Amino acid sequence: STLRTPEQLDPFSFKRREVTPCQLSARAPLGSTQAPRVVVRASSPASETVRATLATLRKPAFVDNPLEGLLLAIDDAQQITGLPELGDTTLFAELPATLPLANFEKHAAQIPANTVFVRAFLDTEFQALAEYCQFVRRHGFKLAVSINANECRALASTLQALGSEALLFTLPAQRHTGAEHAVGSYRALAAELRKLGLKAPLWIRSLPETCILPGNNDGLSRLLEASMLAGPLLCDGLGDLLSVEIETDPARSLVLAYNVLQGAGARITKTEYVACPSCGRTLFDLQSTTQRIRSMTGHLKGVKIAIMGCIVNGPGEMADADFGYVGGAPGKINLYVGKDCVQYNIPQQEADARLIELIRTHGKWMEPRPVSTEN
Repeated sequence: STLRTPEQLDPFSFKRREVTPCQLSARAPLGSTQAPRVVVRASSPASETVRATLATLRKPAFVDNPLEGLLLAIDDAQQITGLPELGDTTLFAELPATLPLANFEKHAAQIPANTVFVRAFLDTEFQALAEYCQFVRRHGFKLAVSINANECRALASTLQALGSEALLFTLPAQRHTGAEHAVGSYRALAAELRKLGLKAPLWIRSLPETCILPGNNDGLSRLLEASMLAGPLLCDGLGDLLSVEIETDPARSLVLAYNVLQGAGARITKTEYVACPSCGRTLFDLQSTTQRIRSMTGHLKGVKIAIMGCIVNGPGEMADADFGYVGGAPGKINLYVGKDCVQYNIPQQEADARLIELIRTHGKWMEPRPVSTEN
């Protein structure tokens, strides 16, 4: 089997796949100790579309969810020589097999630094892969190789000759069929990379071709779809880049990607809440209390707060929270730091302020940013 063997898979111990450290840009390093980076597809490589996409995703609303990679489908080499200034956003240029590499060679000096070329390779394309490897090495670019495990095995010698520093790996979208399972295919590819000693980053792409919930176009369905692919892989320790391409709007795609990463605990960019009535003895209105606390603390990036209905089961269900707000008795609240109850039987009308003060004394509080008037 190409899947990981039992001695390599420990469901009770998380470990990230080992990756050779490299840079997408100065602010976006890749590696085993780095959070997965987010790539967003623009609807067109036209300059005005790229400029509008960059302007939208650089607004203050996205300051905690920065755009790190912009993916463009390129069918003409000149499309990537006249792009607006990308700054510290890395260009991912996805190329069809029919586009000659020579077209990019003569324009190499005009291509943005650190560009990642994305191309699918068949298991017989030794020469094409070798030429691309030589091209990116010569000009300081990177190559995202779209192949499955079998193709990886067939092209092993060419891939090993380049090494891991200039390569990324992902699956070939256009060759997915209903008989294939994307999660299993990514696991098989990762296992093959391990066998070959290739520690290049792995890019998880949530694509229409990999959907198992076809026809569901609402936001929650897209979040569920992306989570069903990326969630198991991230929990396996796989995935150094993520793109949610089932969502065509770049802003929503960016938000979806960060939500998936937050849900998997792979990249924390906002406050996380655990809210549960715990049992039938819930001592306050959970929904309104949660919304009230969220309105006061929702700006605390990376803090996990639990709001639990009662003292019986709540503490066990909130064991990994940073702070806890738990019903202790009618009209009374107990406050926790981690697993320890530190304040008992606080009058409920005082509990919100006492929670904020507790967060402050433990160095986790920061003042909210001023509300931007920018649209």
